[in-house]
Amino acid sequence: MLVVLACGMLLSATIDHGIADQGATPVPTSSLDDPVFWVESRRGRLLLGGTTSSAMHESGLLWLGANHFNVIETQTDFRPGVMVSDNWESASSRLLYALAATQSAQAVMRDDRIEIRGVTSAAGTFAARVEFLRQGLPTDMVIVADVLTVESSAPHDELCERAFAQLFLETVSFKQSSTEIRTASYGTLDRIVEYANDCRQTIIAVTGHTDAAGDAARNRRLSMARAQAVADHIADRGVDPRRLLVMARGSAEPVADNSTAYGRSRNRRIEFSLQ
Repeated sequence: MLVVLACGMLLSATIDHGIADQGATPVPTSSLDDPVFWVESRRGRLLLGGTTSSAMHESGLLWLGANHFNVIETQTDFRPGVMVSDNWESASSRLLYALAATQSAQAVMRDDRIEIRGVTSAAGTFAARVEFLRQGLPTDMVIVADVLTVESSAPHDELCERAFAQLFLETVSFKQSSTEIRTASYGTLDRIVEYANDCRQTIIAVTGHTDAAGDAARNRRLSMARAQAVADHIADRGVDPRRLLVMARGSAEPVADNSTAYGRSRNRRIEFSLQ
């Protein structure tokens, strides 16, 4: 079944079973050509190429590849573009994020059209990510998806538990004696948002902890306020707040020695868990 999207939600798609054996042909580009971005992911390799807007854009794509694809090798063939649309960087990043929900895929993006071929065992996750991609595109831009859905060997809940266990979450830090989240922690919170969008039936507990310095009652209030600030940040990015369980433990559950500065820093933390 071939599905074409201009402004609608992708529900399902199928392709010829031979897709996994076909190799992507890199699209030749120069800085003066019309922009084009292409991706191939299969057999432990990720190939990225085409027009990029900056070195930061390229770094962002490589970060997505390293954090969302199960690959052992990444190759690039980037060409800086002289003129690209305002949404080019966002669209290419969202496209790459969508393809991370496939077992193998090929995609080409141009100014007016995105073509995707691939195989997925997570049709719901892929559909949600394609919708996320569509939301960042001009209304007249078309997505053509030709994707085979194969049966997964694990139920959805188990897959979500595995995905959560594999999340790499750095420490969420705050400004001193404050509930204001440091910008360095936004990457961790973005990964929680991405996970929540993929596994929409899960309840995520956000638990605040402090070190043992000061009054225990105050520490508990501070840990609750910080956990609530994190939950609010996640909810502001589209996650239903009813799916976020906010809890506080104060200084009651240390993971390190409170007699050292390093230990206290480890004890000041936010923990995420599934309920």
